[in-house]
Amino acid sequence: MPSYPNRPAMEPTEEVWRHLSLDAVVQTIRDRKLRLTRVDTFSDLFEGSVPKQQIDDQLPLFAGANFTRMIMTQVAAHYPGMLVQPPLSEDPWTRMTRFRRAKTRSVHASCWASGRESEALWRLYCAEDGKPGLGVALRSTLARLEAAISSHDLFVSPVVYRLYHMGPAFTHELDSFFHKRQGFWAECEVRVLKVDDAQYGGLIQVPPVVPELPVHLHLDCVPPELIEDIVLSPYADEVYEARARTAIAAADPLMSSRVILSVLNPRRYAPGF
Repeated sequence: MPSYPNRPAMEPTEEVWRHLSLDAVVQTIRDRKLRLTRVDTFSDLFEGSVPKQQIDDQLPLFAGANFTRMIMTQVAAHYPGMLVQPPLSEDPWTRMTRFRRAKTRSVHASCWASGRESEALWRLYCAEDGKPGLGVALRSTLARLEAAISSHDLFVSPVVYRLYHMGPAFTHELDSFFHKRQGFWAECEVRVLKVDDAQYGGLIQVPPVVPELPVHLHLDCVPPELIEDIVLSPYADEVYEARARTAIAAADPLMSSRVILSVLNPRRYAPGF
């Protein structure tokens, strides 16, 4: 498994959660595949972007390059035969933006949440049958997740939350995929990242020499190795629970014993009145 040098420390025993619909969980178990999504399709428009300081640091570099080119062109007018670089076919800022956006179209991710169970994340990521918060979560640990996907060329790291309009520039090319704005901190995200460098190299050509990657990648995994528990939502009633247990048992009978109700579900731990 490749290493991301700026990865924050996290205990291997830390819990990680993947909130999904029941259909998505059944598909994961039945097909024995982990689904990753192309990053440019995420709703956060800052995915793959950089802090303001990084843009500010590039300003003098681009301006200086343009000034040097202008001076050399003026000098060459007085010295016939002097080699001069041809005019730029693309503005440096346009080029940099195009390269960064191409990177987001060359990267796929699977997003997990770390820490204890969060009612807020149920409502953020799950909604079935018109009911906010209704769904299923795969519960694992960081160590278990990494072991289950170790045969693939994937990066795994907690996401760092920070301000983008202030603070230092990034120092590694993957920082823009393992950082998010401070306001998203409640997600407590741990991200599994698949980077396709060959795709990126083809996309930055003019015109691009490769077709777009599919929105989703499905990578082989062994659900019993990955999943510790299959947790049913705090809002799962008896009907939904029965449907979930039946569907999961049909997908893989060995996984049916791992289906449990959320500790936040009042049918598991009733209110104390």
